[in-house]
Amino acid sequence: MKEGVLEPSGSPRLNILVSNQKGGVGKSSISANLAAYFAIERKMDTLLIDLDRQGTSSSWIQQAKPFERLSFEHVSHLIQSSSRLGVFNARCHIRDALVRHEVVVTDVTWSPAISHELLEVFDLWVIPTSLSELELLSTIGLLRDLKPALDRRRAPKVLLAPNKIHPFQRKFDSISAQRFPVPFMLTPAVIASKQMEALYQKDFVVNSTDTEVRERFLVFGEAIWQASQIGMLAAHSMRARSDFKFGSASAPPPTKIVHHRIPTSIKITPDA
Repeated sequence: MKEGVLEPSGSPRLNILVSNQKGGVGKSSISANLAAYFAIERKMDTLLIDLDRQGTSSSWIQQAKPFERLSFEHVSHLIQSSSRLGVFNARCHIRDALVRHEVVVTDVTWSPAISHELLEVFDLWVIPTSLSELELLSTIGLLRDLKPALDRRRAPKVLLAPNKIHPFQRKFDSISAQRFPVPFMLTPAVIASKQMEALYQKDFVVNSTDTEVRERFLVFGEAIWQASQIGMLAAHSMRARSDFKFGSASAPPPTKIVHHRIPTSIKITPDA
């Protein structure tokens, strides 16, 4: 949470980017359901800003059961221009939205046309990814390209989010084997399920009748919230890994918040 962005009560607000340069990683699904998590479970006034031309995440919220604290905007025209003016307009729009809402979740497919300056308005950058080596290498390439921007003091904290993970994928060796160019946090995995697919544009995972699917996403959402509570300096001097131990990722980590301590759902180790 950037300094100076406070609601009237003095509580800081949260600005989250959900983005990857590769399609098919479940970016829009995570965006819509993460926004719903903050609105429904944490009861925070939440806005989804959809900067993708397809408008998948905003369509999900538009078609699903309405909730008073959850709203959306499909404003892809703001970022279509490759000029600095387009990025400036998008930054201003996102900042203005944060004045009116407690949480803003922005969904955009990253491309070379988007200036790295857009990153500076966000507190967290959630990067959905599968466990395939090809996809991880693509993400590493993106982080390498943006490393100068991510090394800046006001850069967002990077959260790698394993998504669409099948229950039989119990090993995260593909992640541990890679060398990432910037410090990051590894969130609990979002498990693939037919129930989650069936909810598209109808309802949200936090309302799922499948207890396991719902509970696992709640653990994911809680980890995102806890990551926002870690100080900016600590986040960029350490590398975080989830409590999902490599080779035994079946049991979700505890979700209790411990203020001013290392969050229980994210284990932090010094960056190598």
